[in-house]
Amino acid sequence: MSKLLKSIIGQGNQKKVIKGVFWSFLGTIISKGFLFIALFLVARNLTVEEYGKLGLLQSYINTFTFFSLASFGITATKYLALYVDSDIKMASEIYSLTRVSVFIIAFLILIFSLLFNSTISHIIVGDIALFNEVLICSFTVFFSSMNGLQIGALAGLEDFKSISIVSLINGLISLPLILFVSNYYGLKGIIYAILVVNFLIWISSAILLQKKLNKKHVVFTFSNFKYHLDTLYHFTLPNFLSSLMMTPVVLVCNTILIKNNKNGLYEMGIYNVAMNFSQFGTVLIRIIGQVVYPMAIKNFGKKNRKFDFFNINQSYIIGVILFIPIIILPDFFASIYGDKYEKYNVYLTLIFVSLSMIIVAQRQGIARNFAAANYMWFSVFGNLLWGVSTIILSYIFVDKGAYGRSLAFFIGYLVNTIIFIPFYINRKLIDKELILSKNHGLLIVCFIISSFVFSFIDNFLVRILICLVLLSLVMLTFKLWYKKYVYAK
Repeated sequence: MSKLLKSIIGQGNQKKVIKGVFWSFLGTIISKGFLFIALFLVARNLTVEEYGKLGLLQSYINTFTFFSLASFGITATKYLALYVDSDIKMASEIYSLTRVSVFIIAFLILIFSLLFNSTISHIIVGDIALFNEVLICSFTVFFSSMNGLQIGALAGLEDFKSISIVSLINGLISLPLILFVSNYYGLKGIIYAILVVNFLIWISSAILLQKKLNKKHVVFTFSNFKYHLDTLYHFTLPNFLSSLMMTPVVLVCNTILIKNNKNGLYEMGIYNVAMNFSQFGTVLIRIIGQVVYPMAIKNFGKKNRKFDFFNINQSYIIGVILFIPIIILPDFFASIYGDKYEKYNVYLTLIFVSLSMIIVAQRQGIARNFAAANYMWFSVFGNLLWGVSTIILSYIFVDKGAYGRSLAFFIGYLVNTIIFIPFYINRKLIDKELILSKNHGLLIVCFIISSFVFSFIDNFLVRILICLVLLSLVMLTFKLWYKKYVYAK
């Protein structure tokens, strides 16, 4: 592994990447692994409808955290990475601006959500009986937003050990707490537990970040806020608007499902189970991505073919390894949650969610290049197209329940990617050989084959064998692709 990393990213970056990946992997495995176990056990205890309500409330927290954070976290990551070693004054000013901005926006959203809690409960969550749960979620959003900024700043400072420590605290607290309160207090207890966890990780990340800022001599200041408004306009605002088409779309589609399907909460429970696998997979995909992001910012446009291949395909490889087994063996993964989820529509939901996640994984490197090249305004239109088409498709397929919801997201991602491939290539956000090649074509054929295996082959052992063969073929293809791309004359 050491020789492979040295070959791909160079000896100078090798130690940094290995250390970053180690700490990120350790923290993520414990935090998200423990949380996954907790939600898995909760899913077996709660009814499908109750689990659907939990999914809605989690979506509510994620959406309003997004609005509060407003892409300032990624701004802190980028500009701390750029200036912390070359211009401390600039780094201090931009970090301070992002910190003040997130606090103000998060506080205003907290006040807004408290004042209009009943309306939010009825319109967005769809159940006025969840008034108290939504109220608690409003406070969770505030702490989650502040923590998001602090984690973004730690990533920009490349302090992945501290991020790992925060993740460890998250995992070690969330598992026993969620299990305890779910047994005695049900859904409401889980929401209180999520609030407590977010509060504690906010405190711990604040302490660790301040230690790192002191070490780097980055200070809090109110100087030159007006001067840096240009940075907010050209990077933060378009990044926010681009992301605006993502997280809120999930909440809108949740609302469409629960209000327009006669078994909406039941179907939402099924979809939430499928998303648990994708969320765990997404976090793993971001482990290396979080480490590579500052490097991608600094190395964009330098035509290092080894690093370009690594940047574009490392998330893709992880996504393929994680999700092809779920696509081929959805019945096995659904059975983990109990017999109430062993149904054909659950299997189809898992298949389409997993296919969507492979597409998302493939686009992670391109997304980093968008940020590095300051093309965030261009990404706004692409995500707008995805958001509108996905909402329309979710409404069209709403009668199909969770399966229709996952199908809508898959089609939205697939069409959006195909349409914008010429733009990615034209703007040099990705080398043509890294997306339009025979090797990539072979990978796509493997994905198509895997998506039909479950429907046509009943024998479980045969499907396991096919899964192993396809995974081996995929890894061989990536290896040959790397050699052909890097050593091309």
